[in-house]
Amino acid sequence: MNSEAIQGIKIKLKNKIHYRWIVLLIFVSSQLVLSIAGYGWGALAPFLKKLMSLNSTQIGSIGSIFYFAAALSALPSGMLVDLYGVKKGLIGWLGITSVPLLLLSIFKPIFPIFIILAAISGLGYGIGNPVCSKGLFLWFDQNIRGLVFGIKQSAVTVGAAVSGILLVYLADKVGPFNALGIIGLAISVMTILSLIYYHDPIHPENISNNTTALKRGKFLSEFGELFANKPFFYLSLIMALLGLAQGVVISFLILYATEKLGYSLLEAGSLLTLVMISGAVGRILWGFISDRLYGARRKPVLIIISTLAVLTITALAVWDVTWPKWLLIPVLMGLGLSTAGWNSVALVLVTEISTESRTGTSVGLASTIAWFGLASGPIAFGSIIDHFGYFYAWRAMAFFCIFSLILCFLLPINEAVNNVTGD
Repeated sequence: MNSEAIQGIKIKLKNKIHYRWIVLLIFVSSQLVLSIAGYGWGALAPFLKKLMSLNSTQIGSIGSIFYFAAALSALPSGMLVDLYGVKKGLIGWLGITSVPLLLLSIFKPIFPIFIILAAISGLGYGIGNPVCSKGLFLWFDQNIRGLVFGIKQSAVTVGAAVSGILLVYLADKVGPFNALGIIGLAISVMTILSLIYYHDPIHPENISNNTTALKRGKFLSEFGELFANKPFFYLSLIMALLGLAQGVVISFLILYATEKLGYSLLEAGSLLTLVMISGAVGRILWGFISDRLYGARRKPVLIIISTLAVLTITALAVWDVTWPKWLLIPVLMGLGLSTAGWNSVALVLVTEISTESRTGTSVGLASTIAWFGLASGPIAFGSIIDHFGYFYAWRAMAFFCIFSLILCFLLPINEAVNNVTGD
């Protein structure tokens, strides 16, 4: 292909300004259906426990192995996305996640095989953050990037909320294995649609084989530079601490509300729903605020989020059962906005402090660190409860959020205010 033809294609794609919204729709739809699967293990737990005669430890291990596998795959998948492009990563994200779910519905395996298939599906799920982050980074300008990242990330919490209703309904009607198969089929449909309708933006490095070879040759040295990137290091720690708080809230809010605050199980479930809805709103709201009110600066918003997390978690630590129940509603909304709403702003900042050639790698490594924080938080929190009670457990979480707040102030990044205009 000669240079004139390449330039013609580039101009043609650049003129297709509306196509990027199709890209956003593809990512949001994919994330939504994948999150139904990723957050659906708890909804299917009663059915799987009865059908497969599992104990509580085996039930808990399903979700744990899924997210542990996702954490392991995030970094290498980010590297591959940087080398081979977003479209191949997108197909891998959807395809590797869906196939094991379809196999579960076909073979209805014994528990050890079930765990292996769940782990393989988790490996696919972990590809999502690097793929979507790099895709949105390439297709959207900085003055709107925070908002689109927020819209995409809100699909995670919406999918989590949908899974609690949809998968329970499907499992009750057709059984848990077939319910997983239906979700796997839906993901397969998204795979086909993505294959047809998504394409990567054309850059010179996408066309020149020599450039690709050069990128591969320099990759190890660039990866070493990533670890030496101070803003990236600080931001990864912030994400791990906020992820830790997120895992605790998701895992223990219902137990805390029923055991200590006197709520019924149904009421406690509605409190968690409120937190998740607030998180979905927060992922969009914080992106919009950082884009429009702070001129595409992300650091001030991270400071606000960490401050809100400290205040709301501290409020939970000192909450008294005699206080009116309606007073807890704004606390939980703030809890959701902070502990479940931080993701989009943090991820967009990861992309912006990294070079384009290693955006996927940066997001993959940051996601791995954040997911390990999310996985370790509930274990530590539960141990503190067993030894000291909820009061000290919540205070410990507030301390970690204070540390996150300090790191936000110390984040070594100088964000210039952009002249943001309407898009």
